[in-house]
Amino acid sequence: MTELDLIRNHFLGFRDDFFDSFRGVTTYPPYNIKEKNDKGVIEFAVAGFNEKDLKVEIKENTLSIYGCKEDKDSDYIHKGISSRQFTRRFQLHKQVVIDNAELKDGMLKVKYHREVPESEKPRVIDVKKA
Repeated sequence: MTELDLIRNHFLGFRDDFFDSFRGVTTYPPYNIKEKNDKGVIEFAVAGFNEKDLKVEIKENTLSIYGCKEDKDSDYIHKGISSRQFTRRFQLHKQVVIDNAELKDGMLKVKYHREVPESEKPRVIDVKKA
């Protein structure tokens, strides 16, 4: 257990992102990555955000997901659904191509596929009898 973990345990209920900023680790929003047969999807749990609150950007083989929601309603008695700003970045392999992004039922899905050039695909060489 690190010193930071000991300090965190004394502040039970304190916002985790405060402590994560010391580590440089971001855990919001949570995400899944699924991949099968050179096609995949990254799913982000972004309940409460809509299309205009989200931005998906690809620049120099980096996929960046931004979320920024202006919370105009301040009449909450309890606010358990987060709407804080976030940025998530993923370094993409040069063969990965982002196809689209779709928001449905609080899940942002970024779909991708791999384009492997013919020169890099495995080749089978026939063995002939001499």
